[in-house]
Amino acid sequence: MRHIKLWIIAGLIALLALFAFQNMSQVELTVLFWSFQTSRIVVIGSSFLLGGVVGWLLKAFWHPGARARR
Repeated sequence: MRHIKLWIIAGLIALLALFAFQNMSQVELTVLFWSFQTSRIVVIGSSFLLGGVVGWLLKAFWHPGARARR
């Protein structure tokens, strides 16, 4: 079962990389009062990493054993 999960993760990362490299054009981002241009691959990669960090933090916060340690 563990090998299946690793293959699924590897496949999803490969699809993400393929998608990112096919979308390397410049885009303009506006965040509150700041505006800047960057490559779409940076936006896709940072969104992926930010989502992973948020998911990891939420899992750590709502883990069943987390309340007993407080």
